[in-house]
Amino acid sequence: MAAQVALAESLETTLDTVAQCLVESTGMTACAAIVFDGEPARLRVAGTAGLPPDYAERFSAALRASSEALPAVSAFRSRQTVVVDRESGEPVVGMLENLDDDLDWRSIASFPMIARNHPVGAVKTFWQGPPPDGQELEFLAAVADQAATAVDNARLFADAAASSRRDEGLISAFLALASELSLPAVLTKIVELACDIADARYGAVGVLGADGRLEDFITHGVSDEQHNLIGHLPIGRGILGALISDARPLRLSRIQDDPRSVGFPPHHPPMTSFLGVPITVRGKIYGNLYLTEKRGGSEFTKGDHRAVVTLAAQAGVAIENARLFTEAQQRLALEARHRLARELHDSVSQALFSMTMETRAAQLLLEREGLPEDGPLAERLSNLRQLTQGALAEMRALIFELRPEALQEEGLAAAIRKQAEGMSARTEIAVDLRLPKRRLSLSRDAEEQVYRVVQESLANIAKHSGARRATVRLRHRRAARSELLVELSDDGVGFDPSVRQPGHLGLRTMAQRIEQVGGTLHVDSRPGRGTRITAVVPLAHDGARLAVRAATRPLRDES
Repeated sequence: MAAQVALAESLETTLDTVAQCLVESTGMTACAAIVFDGEPARLRVAGTAGLPPDYAERFSAALRASSEALPAVSAFRSRQTVVVDRESGEPVVGMLENLDDDLDWRSIASFPMIARNHPVGAVKTFWQGPPPDGQELEFLAAVADQAATAVDNARLFADAAASSRRDEGLISAFLALASELSLPAVLTKIVELACDIADARYGAVGVLGADGRLEDFITHGVSDEQHNLIGHLPIGRGILGALISDARPLRLSRIQDDPRSVGFPPHHPPMTSFLGVPITVRGKIYGNLYLTEKRGGSEFTKGDHRAVVTLAAQAGVAIENARLFTEAQQRLALEARHRLARELHDSVSQALFSMTMETRAAQLLLEREGLPEDGPLAERLSNLRQLTQGALAEMRALIFELRPEALQEEGLAAAIRKQAEGMSARTEIAVDLRLPKRRLSLSRDAEEQVYRVVQESLANIAKHSGARRATVRLRHRRAARSELLVELSDDGVGFDPSVRQPGHLGLRTMAQRIEQVGGTLHVDSRPGRGTRITAVVPLAHDGARLAVRAATRPLRDES
């Protein structure tokens, strides 16, 4: 038996070999090798000889019903041989007859498997005659100890192989993450690599917003059809919420057994085992990495835990690199926009203005020459002047979008006033403006980000709210720091901000703009009750302090 066991390639093969050798070398009729996977409820049949194919499932069902009464469990727990004679009339006989009703047995002997002074399982043997005698029991107990050593060696080999695979996976993961600079691609790659390293069927990265709630959820293993059936993204309750509120790694063998579990929504795939690890970026919790359903039906191991924690640390570095790259791209784009605005103002805009003036001069010359005002030449000049004036207005609007002239020259309040007045003229929505008279002490970037948030909010009010009135309020507030309070409200139809649908990124983009300059944004809305958006941004009295308030999450364009 020792030679055959030594050649076995897996734990199951090892235990099948042990069971078969025992049946062939003794008078028993059948044998089951039972191993321990971390808790009494995780005892399972891993090797058999002379037993029906469904015996492992039958044993698991009996274990769930009354684990303490099973002789194999008693042998495992007590580390003692347990013998049951069918003719003894003991209460356990009835339960064994239910479990083994189609087997021909008179007695059952169960032996603990002990390796390095730790129980690793039990060997359950079936006999047609009376129980084996003392000498045979000693022999079988010795065989069980030998089997325990084989189990221990098989597990050590499997652990070493798994550790090697995880190490290779981590090296590949580090190289893969280092090559990605797009944040969405980095997040997708993180969850894919984590599933590969820990051998998980499902995975997700949950990105936290400034309010500590899930604002994005990137999944792996769940089909598009399942996504559509499940509906809206999770809002961070149950086990996901537990990891958000207590940002420490969490490993569970059964999600359902944890008192914090709230179950799954309809159409959600079944999930049992769980491993969750926080992702930290520059000392702040960026989000969490969630893995479920360890392949093979077992739970995630300590090795999986360590590997995923290591991956999460590298993920934080990759996210930071992507954020810095995105910031640099945005800065370059912003500088290009400003440069284009200056060039358009200095060249094309001035040329259009000159054309307008020259056309007007030609009209005045015609009047002095006494030519009719309704003649073909006068009409052509009038049309030309209208065209150049329209082109000049369009050019000024384009320059204003690239870098709002009022924002650059007069400050945030003046730019918001012009934006609001333009919206009122187009939509007949009355906008109540409560703006400071003096220019605010905001950095150039903060001014632009706040302006864009107000611009986006007013556009949303015009397109979606059905409002008749809106209010924009800016005021200086002194709290723990000197800060600007921005409030926008409307009397429109409102919505439910807790329901986040994939692809609806307007509110998220606004929040990221404010976070980028060290502030926070909050949305308060209910169906039928209008909407209120509140942003708080630090004022730039301390430039050095403001400079280090870069956002943890980069700005992503609305799609």
